[in-house]
Amino acid sequence: MYQVLQPDGAVALPEVAESYSPDLLKRIYSEMVAGRALDRRMMSLQRQGRMGTFAPMEGQEAIAVGAALALQPPDWVFPSYREHATVLIKGLPLTTLLEFYRGHGYADWDVRGFRVGLYTIPIATHLPHAVGQAYYAKLRGEKSVTSVFFGDGATSASDFHSGMNFAGVWKLPVVFICSNNQYAISLPFSAQTGAETISQKAVAYGFEGVRVDGMDPLAVHSAVTEASRKARQGGGPTLIEGVTYRFGPHATADDPRRYRSPDEEKSWRAFDPLLRMQRHLENTGLWDDRLEKVAKTELETALDEVMEEIEARPMPRRERAITQVYHRIPRLLADQFHKSQRASGEPPSDFAPHIWQIDQESLPDPEPSESWNMAQAINAALGEAMDRYPEAIILGEDVGRTGGVFRITEDLQIKYGPERVIDTPLCETGIVGTAIGMAIAGARPIVEIQFDGFLYNCFEQIATHLSRMRYRTQGGLDLPMVVRFPNGGGINAHEFHNESPETLFCHLPGMVVICPSTPTDAKGLLAAAIDSSDPVIFAEPKVLYRAGRQSVPSGHYTIPIGRAATRRRGADVTVVTYGGMVPVALKAAEQLAEEASVEVIDLRTLYPWDKEAVLSSVARTGRLVVVQEPPQTAGMAAEIAATVAEEAIYDLAAPVVRVTGFDAPLPPFAFESYGILAQGDVTAGIIKALTE
Repeated sequence: MYQVLQPDGAVALPEVAESYSPDLLKRIYSEMVAGRALDRRMMSLQRQGRMGTFAPMEGQEAIAVGAALALQPPDWVFPSYREHATVLIKGLPLTTLLEFYRGHGYADWDVRGFRVGLYTIPIATHLPHAVGQAYYAKLRGEKSVTSVFFGDGATSASDFHSGMNFAGVWKLPVVFICSNNQYAISLPFSAQTGAETISQKAVAYGFEGVRVDGMDPLAVHSAVTEASRKARQGGGPTLIEGVTYRFGPHATADDPRRYRSPDEEKSWRAFDPLLRMQRHLENTGLWDDRLEKVAKTELETALDEVMEEIEARPMPRRERAITQVYHRIPRLLADQFHKSQRASGEPPSDFAPHIWQIDQESLPDPEPSESWNMAQAINAALGEAMDRYPEAIILGEDVGRTGGVFRITEDLQIKYGPERVIDTPLCETGIVGTAIGMAIAGARPIVEIQFDGFLYNCFEQIATHLSRMRYRTQGGLDLPMVVRFPNGGGINAHEFHNESPETLFCHLPGMVVICPSTPTDAKGLLAAAIDSSDPVIFAEPKVLYRAGRQSVPSGHYTIPIGRAATRRRGADVTVVTYGGMVPVALKAAEQLAEEASVEVIDLRTLYPWDKEAVLSSVARTGRLVVVQEPPQTAGMAAEIAATVAEEAIYDLAAPVVRVTGFDAPLPPFAFESYGILAQGDVTAGIIKALTE
């Protein structure tokens, strides 16, 4: 284990210790004192009910301070949730940190300005973000280094693997810094991993692992300095394991006496990084009794002043609960808020300037045009986006050399190069996680998930980060990112290659969900999705990729997100559907043309869906059939039926009919037809609505 100072302050490596200036040694000590003073003051404030749950770092100051002071101004820091001294040294204002712990969120946490990522509660999920940011910085020719902090417990998480593996494959300037404090809450290190050390895990990913005394600030500082130097010069990543101890609880809600003995804690106190540094300053004649007092007093005075200012602020207006979920407020969300206000006797807020105004659809001149199927139209939209946005990056499994399993990205890597059309390692959580990091850094990533069933692997990244980032930062950080995937059944594929998970993403506030049904719509909606400041899930019905051709405008155009399309006019019954079910519904309507006039509405956007178009149609026809391929429970059909029941029940001449998939997986492909919707199912649903 790498060590520069022994616990008694004596020098273990003179050639390293002697390279430190007196000013730097004193600053290291003062910053550690300030960090501990912050910890203890915050613990006290939390006990008084003036702070939320707090995770103290006492015992880990050598890592937090030593690493931070080894970085340069252009470098990035991605903290976990215990690196308070690190983020303050990097430039995050004390006010911003205290606002977070007062429960005000990250409203003033300027990620790009400070080059400091948000605190990350889902363990290890920020490692791929650091890797993605480093990738984009390297692509732009920056000479910055990215550091990412985490605990020993995080090394058991899948995103630890994906972050380390992607960084190793791409040889990125990332310094992974693990604070091995011996416990993941109550689980001891011996029960966390079968490896003898954490640092040795780096070998499997093709780069160096260094084990340092994490209670020796000079060992940490010099190790991070060397790893940063190597990374800056193109030498790739390093994993640094700082062996340390958490003196306090995991967080203020934890009681470490339930899993640690007093004797164990006492034995580790002998290695206290503050005492070690004090002794070294005494040994070198640099000790000044005022160092500790000044650092502690300055921190406590500043903290008290900030707390007084924060506590004197009025609470924000109630609208803050919804105003920054999306770049523009969907009318659906505004209506929900107004409903709550009316129930409380409040006047409705005026969101008019900020409402998602859906432009009237206006396609460009049809000439020049191309006869394209949906796969070709999507490929064309991707190529246009790569031309329009130098910051656009396509990434996914096999998207480069082979053009993807459905050949949607064919020839794009040839045109734009392997650095912008990236064949990634086979790890969906790593693909989406690194893309999020790229977006944080200013890129506009377009992710391809190879098959619909593989989306489940990266759901956490989408749910905990992609969908929430704008809201968490109260509009301070947009993530303009598209996640594309082939959707649905109908091609006789194996299990997990025929899923329809799109409704899952409609439950994630902050996400836009789109599912086109024609080549023209696919091109225009994808262009709009890539232009969007909000993250988009783009479901592509695989059964329609090559189902037919259409004359598609070859120039750039967009189709408004959130506007449905009426595919067939009718007067007797409304059928609402989307994606691969649109052609099925149209065939059913044609079959019944002599018996009834059927109107078919294609939602196109599942969130925010076009409520006005549906209600307007139902008001004219008096009957509603909702068709969806996925399972029935809690799907789009249920949402639309409930909305019509709430807002237009007196327009209905008959009950709403749902035609949906079963609450079961699709059967194996030999008898997939037993479970997938067919024209007959939709026809029967329409007849039921007409005859009841």
